[in-house]
Amino acid sequence: MGKLALSAAFGLACGVICFFLSVALLCFVLLGIRAWTHVPPDMSLSYKAGAPVAILAAFTGFTVTLVRAVRGRSAHSNLH
Repeated sequence: MGKLALSAAFGLACGVICFFLSVALLCFVLLGIRAWTHVPPDMSLSYKAGAPVAILAAFTGFTVTLVRAVRGRSAHSNLH
C-alpha cells in the first residue's frame, strides 16, 4: 500500500508542476504571438492546453514510480 501511495503522491506532484510550467510557457508564447501580430490572443488557451499536459504528466509520473517501486527490489537482487 505504501508503494501505491508514494506513486500517487509523485504523480500528483508531477502533474501540478507540469501544469504550471506549461501554462507559463504557453503564456509567453501567446505574448510573443501578440507582439508579432498585434492581435490580442485568447489567454485562456494556455489553461486549456495545460490541462491535458498535466494529466499526461501525472499518469506518467505515477506509472514510472509504481513500476520502479515494484521492480526495484527484484531487479537489484539479480545482480552479482
